[in-house]
Amino acid sequence: MRITFDCVDFTYPSQASSVPVLRELCLECETTSLMGICGTTGSGKSTFIKHLNGLLKPTGGNVLIDGEGIHRSKSSLSAIRQRIGMTFQFPERQLFGRTVREELSHTLERRGLGESEIEDLIVSASDALEFDLDALQHRSPFSLSRNEQRILSIAVMLALQPELLILDEPTAGMDRANAIRLLDLLKTLHDEHRTQIVLVSHDLELLLKYAHSLIVLHDGRAILARTPQEIERMFQQFRQCGLLLPPVYQTLQLVREQDDTVSLPDGTSLDEIVWSFTR
Repeated sequence: MRITFDCVDFTYPSQASSVPVLRELCLECETTSLMGICGTTGSGKSTFIKHLNGLLKPTGGNVLIDGEGIHRSKSSLSAIRQRIGMTFQFPERQLFGRTVREELSHTLERRGLGESEIEDLIVSASDALEFDLDALQHRSPFSLSRNEQRILSIAVMLALQPELLILDEPTAGMDRANAIRLLDLLKTLHDEHRTQIVLVSHDLELLLKYAHSLIVLHDGRAILARTPQEIERMFQQFRQCGLLLPPVYQTLQLVREQDDTVSLPDGTSLDEIVWSFTR
């Protein structure tokens, strides 16, 4: 999926006299790789992704998906929302079913799918995320733990089989072990099932570990690194955007400053880059 931000400005209506959240943002990228989006608090991460499926409309400029403006017509906006699934930072705001099973099946039923197909999609999504459907299906979504609610909200979107899955702070509030477990599952979805995924997170260490490409938002604009090599070469810019590099990447940057002549082949992961420079 090709995403284009064509000189996009955005200011929230209630803040018409304030500085725009997005300012002349120009960006074009493909979502074939697992993509991360990061930035400091207030940098516009959530505002940015809400433009991708038309939840927000630019104050100026255009957002295009595969070359087509998403606000061109009601039908084009509806088509984009069928292709892009999104979960929000606070999963409880996205849940409404009386039971977990109802939560998973509701939108599929509205799309007119048969019982057998719905069951297959629900089971497949739950299994992919190691969500214990048998044990939890009759419980209220609001009785689940925060971790379980987050995974349920992702499973709901995954069952709809979107081309692109956008996850806003999916690991917020999770301990490290559960955060890594979830991202390992998402990486498997991407690598083995070719699910296109965009991860939004304040946790730069996790994004550097899992993302193949990265968008850094700062001062209403975006910096795009399309490969792990580009990410590694842009560490200094990340610092200028107020992002604190994890210790191992600070070490990598120091080594790189001493010797920037070493080249690594395309396709090298960021972990492999770190290992190459710090061994």
